[in-house]
Amino acid sequence: MGNKKIYIIAKVFDQPGCLAYLCQTPNEARCLPGTLEALRAEGVQIVILDSPEIYSEYAPYSYIEDMKEFIDRVSQLNRVA
Repeated sequence: MGNKKIYIIAKVFDQPGCLAYLCQTPNEARCLPGTLEALRAEGVQIVILDSPEIYSEYAPYSYIEDMKEFIDRVSQLNRVA
């Protein structure tokens, strides 16, 4: 990935804020979005961003540093949507 950062964002439509995860490896950046798409409920949006700070429509960002915790938290969004 070099110095390019890739973030995966999970957001419930029409609700403020989102969950964000900074991918640690190129493999995570390739595989994680598909995994989340398979798990997500209708009304939960999965987005890939390189610079979250320029996308104010997703703010405020709740950054999750652990991939497993991020997946768990995204699956909890399914109950909200």
